[in-house]
Amino acid sequence: MSGSSRFTATAADHFPKGLPSASVDAALMKRIGAEAGDDLVQLIRAESVNPPGNETRAAKVVIDLLRREGLEPEFFEPIPDRGNVSVRLRGSASAANPNLDPRDPKDGALLLFAHLDVVPANQDGWTVNPFEGVVKDGYIWGRGAVDMKGALAVQIGVIRLLCERARAAGLNPAKDVIPGLRRDIILTATADEETGGLDGIALVLKDRKHWLDAAVGLTEAGGMTITAAGRRIYPLQVAEKGFARFAITISGRWGHASMPDSDNALLRAAQVVERVSVPGPVQIVPENEALLAALRAALPAGALGRLERLLSEQTFDDAKELNSEAAAAGCAPELLRALRAVLRDTFAPTILTSGIRSNVLPGSATLTVDSRILPGTTREAAEHNMLDRIGADLAPFVKLDLIEYGGAVSNPMDHEILGIASAAIRTRDSEAIMMPAVAPYATDAKITVPAGIPTYGFSPYLLDPKERFMERFHGIDERVSQEALAWGVEVLYDVAMGYAGE
Repeated sequence: MSGSSRFTATAADHFPKGLPSASVDAALMKRIGAEAGDDLVQLIRAESVNPPGNETRAAKVVIDLLRREGLEPEFFEPIPDRGNVSVRLRGSASAANPNLDPRDPKDGALLLFAHLDVVPANQDGWTVNPFEGVVKDGYIWGRGAVDMKGALAVQIGVIRLLCERARAAGLNPAKDVIPGLRRDIILTATADEETGGLDGIALVLKDRKHWLDAAVGLTEAGGMTITAAGRRIYPLQVAEKGFARFAITISGRWGHASMPDSDNALLRAAQVVERVSVPGPVQIVPENEALLAALRAALPAGALGRLERLLSEQTFDDAKELNSEAAAAGCAPELLRALRAVLRDTFAPTILTSGIRSNVLPGSATLTVDSRILPGTTREAAEHNMLDRIGADLAPFVKLDLIEYGGAVSNPMDHEILGIASAAIRTRDSEAIMMPAVAPYATDAKITVPAGIPTYGFSPYLLDPKERFMERFHGIDERVSQEALAWGVEVLYDVAMGYAGE
């Protein structure tokens, strides 16, 4: 099956005997779906804000949940309080061949992985305690509900269903082959994703490589419903942007504020901010070419007009116009913001510090810029692009330091698991439009893909058209519906069995 047809796959292509979830007792599936919500509440309450992390709190919750299923998870804490956890369910292929390469395309393992840490939650604007795991209005509220403890709860739900298969056959899921499973399935949850993963998944890869070694991995974020212009779109994340974070020191002349002049470092910093903020040109990398082709085939005329204007825009000062047009086109503005972000390298000034007193002209200013780069943009190109933006006239007053860098990652668009994921969703939603997507942010795939493990973003949720899901990432009142979690368990179970089953 070609890359383009992966996204139009149907049940006949991958599930000729029907979806695996259809053979699960309905009462059992309902219970496991509800338990995903209960698990998420516990995970939210295990506060693991990074920094400092304290992911061991959340890891212990995962360990307890897995032990209740009769499993024997492994725990790894290379740094105090920065815990990681993993468990493996055995398939028939590895049982028959103990020397099987876990990355073998035919019989190698499937990896489900998540991160345990969350970003801070400023109380301003929240209507609930972000670490209480509040359940109301059919939603679970709290920091991590979307990014990404909710997806972890869905993955644990899949493990529960597989354990039930073993127990129904009188087997021990911790030691015996899971009935109907050909490939091993690994669940791994790690620390430190929100600050780069070097104190989490990178250490796991170094010292617990078998926790990650697989033919393919699934992590955040893809497979959720995005309603745009009356169409239900389900992005499958095939690539993600990298990051280049800069500290820019701008020099000036210290002096008395009663005699201002252009040597003020803060004035120069303001110029740098203005120049850095200009959008870069649209970059049609292969992943974006596939995304745009899918959008052009799926969207109605009105939305297509907005898309073409988005491709040609040269400024970001059209927020008011963008919002009004978005409403008319039936597309939420945060979706348009995400789309224009993935079509180019971006540069976002985030922190500016300068000055010591109100009556002193600052002789120095420091600006932090977060740049997100597409596949193909190298470290050297990122630095060159930043210097180009600053300009030769300001260059003598500027010192540029690249303080953090992570390259963009991409995966094959013809991998079998993309077709299985598409078929699992399209069987449930005949009007679903599946398309490849580039994430504007980084995930732990930045560690697994360079290590040779193809990694796709797939944490499926069926979302209400009015739910502003993209705004919940790192936002206030982060939440996910109980219905979405239950739906996610079913879909991910089908994908896991479609790929790893006999």
